[in-house]
Formats: sequence, structure tokens, C-alpha cells
Amino acid sequence: MATVTDPVCGMEVDTATAAGSSEYQGTTYYFCSMGCKRQFDKTPEQYAEAQEPQEPPQ
Repeated sequence: MATVTDPVCGMEVDTATAAGSSEYQGTTYYFCSMGCKRQFDKTPEQYAEAQEPQEPPQ
């Protein structure tokens, strides 16, 4: 079982049973509900940027 974080709501999602998925710039994002998928599909850049790793504080 592979789990990932829904980029819209932050819920942990099993990739095998996710309600939906979308691809954006070569990355597949998985969603807990079709509502989260629709929200992502409207403005994917907003949610994809939030998922990028950030530099740890120094």
C-alpha cells in the first residue's frame, strides 16, 4: 500500500484506492475525493507548488 498526501486537503490517500488522480508537469497527484481533484484541476500550479520540498531553516 502506497500512501501519498492529497495536495488540496492534506489527507493521506492510498494510491490504489484514490478517488481520482491528475497529472501535472510529469507528476501524478492523487485525491481523497472528486471535489479535491476538481479544485486541483482548476489551478494545479497553486497546489503543485505547495508540494515542492522546501529548504530546511538554517
